Amino acid sequence: MKVSDKKFYWKELQSNECLCGDYKNPGKSFCYWCYGRLPKEMKNALYQQIGNGYEEALDDAVKYLGLNEVNASFSS
Repeated sequence: MKVSDKKFYWKELQSNECLCGDYKNPGKSFCYWCYGRLPKEMKNALYQQIGNGYEEALDDAVKYLGLNEVNASFSS
């Protein structure tokens, strides 16, 4: 994984805006509502560290939630 990729995921994790546009707590992957829609397995996967599976878990969750307008950011 490139350093720039890690920085992207770190910035997303530390931001206070969910990918849906709502407020989220910094350090959380999603807002309360988006996180609540995820299956338990996906929620658990989001606790992996960056560089150790978090990126794939976030990408899968974004796709599951249908946040397609931001998928382009993750697929590059």
